[in-house]
This record gives sequence, structure tokens and C-alpha cells, in this order.
Amino acid sequence: MSTLWISWSALRTHEECKQKGYLTRAKKRAPLKDTRAFFPGTVTDRVVRDWLQDDPEANLGAMPGMVSEIMDRERELINEGDQGVMIWKNKADRAEVEKACIEAVTKIEPALLKYVVPFEFQADFRFKAPVQLPHPNGGTEEVVLNGYMDIIVKDSKARWWVWDVKHTRDNGYWRKTAGQIGFYDVAVEIMFGQPTIRSGLLQPLCDERVKPIPVSAETRATTMTRIAAMAWDVWSDDKQPRRDNTMCGFCDVKHACSKFAPVKTGKNRRIAF
Repeated sequence: MSTLWISWSALRTHEECKQKGYLTRAKKRAPLKDTRAFFPGTVTDRVVRDWLQDDPEANLGAMPGMVSEIMDRERELINEGDQGVMIWKNKADRAEVEKACIEAVTKIEPALLKYVVPFEFQADFRFKAPVQLPHPNGGTEEVVLNGYMDIIVKDSKARWWVWDVKHTRDNGYWRKTAGQIGFYDVAVEIMFGQPTIRSGLLQPLCDERVKPIPVSAETRATTMTRIAAMAWDVWSDDKQPRRDNTMCGFCDVKHACSKFAPVKTGKNRRIAF
């Protein structure tokens, strides 16, 4: 049996719909998905990453000048890949995105200089956190939690912080990310033997540019329960579609979903539900 890998997005997709989770793991996503909605966030994240991975203290104020080139680079990477396309909304769209990204990286620099640069850190931290979970056949089986953390920090007291960069103007958006932060916290504890001391969002376009999101022992336990439930479902081959259709309208694996498969009703007659 191959090892089960669980990322935050995989967990969230599985909980939304087990069939969608199964089809996503089987790489049945529809091709040529437009990624425009996520593009500003991608650019802001890449500018921050590249700046941190260079020599930030020697390049103070350099991030705004990096935006245009990174926009072109990232759009080319998307359009040359097989995960989607990036199409501008209109003639003014590129300039508007560039302006917003310049604003974001300009406003985020003070937070990076306070909470990241003075310490040991790694941007775009790829993690693999193995953990043993109960298996339906008895005993336990290894699951690997995996993904990328925008920024992980080890402070002067050897404590761990995780920061996620968000390009949003929604002051309430942080509420949607609590589960993701909890997932990262659990991965840190598995890898390093201690949970994070501080985690949160760097959201430079919001009123509260640095948003701590505390992770409690109860949150960790709940997160592990969710991970274990997904693993159990996958090992049990439970891939039932969601009962209602509230999430189906824009599902990018709908074309392959068993709930919407045509049903034969007689000679040359087919009904698609």
C-alpha cells in the first residue's frame, strides 16, 4: 500500500466532498482553469519569498521594484504549465494588479523586519511530517502531512512561529484560515517536538496587518481528529459524493463525478442528473 499524503488543501477538499477529494487525488481536475482570482496573491507571495531568500537587510525597499518582473514570470509559468491559465480581465487589469501588489509588498516590509528577518527563518518551507494513525484493518499506518508554509521562524529561544502571507483586503478573511494555521501547527509539533509559540497572517492590505491566530491544545486535537477521519475514509475506499449540490456548481472535477454521470434509460436515451 502506498503512503497516504495529506495536505491542508486535500483535507479541506475531502471534507467538502469525499468524491471530489478522491477525484482530485486521481488528478481528474478539468484542464485550463482560469487562475486570475489567485494571481495577485501568488505575485505578492513570490515577491516576499524571493526578497527573503536573497539578503533582505541589504535590499531594504527593493520589493516594489520586483513586482513587474515577477508578474511576468509567474504568468508565463502558469500558462506554460498544465494546471490552468492566467487571463487578464481587461486592458487595465494588469496595471491594477501591479498597483495592488506594489502596495502589499510595500506595507508588509515592516512586519517582515520585526517578526522574521531578526531570527532564523525559511521562506516557502516545504514540509513532510509523518504520523501513525489508526487503520480500518487494525493497527496503525503512516500518513505524511505535507505542504508549504510561507514563512517559518525559529526565534532566539528556539521557539517556532509560522506566518502565512495573504493578499486580501477583507478584514474578516482570517476566520477562513484558522484551520490552515492549525494544520501547520500540528505539522510543526510532529516535526520538531513542540507546537508553534505564535502563528498568524501577514495581511498588509487589511487594517490589522499582522493578525495572530492562537492555536490551542483543543484545536490541535480537533485537527488531528479531522486528519485521522480523512485517512480512515481513504483507506476504507469511502468516496461517496456530497448529498446536496451546494458545492457542485463550480466544482472542477464535476465532469468526472459519479453523481453527474449519465444514466442509460433505454435504447439511445441517456439522462444526466
